[in-house]
Amino acid sequence: MYPPTVIIGTHTNALPSPLSPIRPADPRAILVSVLLIVIAATATIRTATSMLAVLVFVCAWHTLATARASATARALGRAVPFAIVIVVLNAVLVAGEPVLTLGGRRVASREGLQDGVFFSLRLAVMLMAVSVLVSGTTPEALARGTHDLVRRISVRAAGRIAFFVFLSMGFVPMFVDEIERVRVAQSFRGAGFSGGIVRRVGSARAWLVPLVLSAVHRSRQLALAVELRHIRERLIPTIAAPHARAVDAVLLVSTFAVLIAASWPR
Repeated sequence: MYPPTVIIGTHTNALPSPLSPIRPADPRAILVSVLLIVIAATATIRTATSMLAVLVFVCAWHTLATARASATARALGRAVPFAIVIVVLNAVLVAGEPVLTLGGRRVASREGLQDGVFFSLRLAVMLMAVSVLVSGTTPEALARGTHDLVRRISVRAAGRIAFFVFLSMGFVPMFVDEIERVRVAQSFRGAGFSGGIVRRVGSARAWLVPLVLSAVHRSRQLALAVELRHIRERLIPTIAAPHARAVDAVLLVSTFAVLIAASWPR
């Protein structure tokens, strides 16, 4: 029988939902895979083609974790505005062979476009990897997985890091919910982002002030709940230990294979 799980604001003895036989569920495998992808995207992958291959792999993993292709499309769409800005800035600012001229002057360079595409793909890979981490596990499972990985180095540090991961992951849904509440409230008051620059600045202030105040209030409630429920001491013993399955091993092997192939010098 699964032990009770400590959740901020609730306490439940419900059994976890049945696991799909083709969906990786061990938080240790998910965490290690995401860390490897982020490190490889930052340090070892050098070409846009290889980065695109890793992005396809991460998107396929995200679709498998969420069981919804629409969720993967939405997550990937969040990176599009940043990608456009990165490509435009690199094309304009990086010197090189001109691909667009205006009045005899270079406006965009080939090297800048190539760098912009590469950095955009890198950003998309890291954002999708983090999205997989959030979508493919729970704060409790991720905290236990982090503890099991770090305790082999330091038991004391493992408890602290696991507690930090649990609070960080648990606060994200609360903050997203608060953003939605502020958005709805301000939309009823007519605080939209249309109009001139002055109106937009005023609308941004109308959003940020209640959002910051609410975040501070929520953080105080969170700290009080942690102290009153003794979550720091009870967190790890009350979370079921993760169990590796064959699909988790397949995830790790696939991640290693994709990253080695993408990082191999050409």
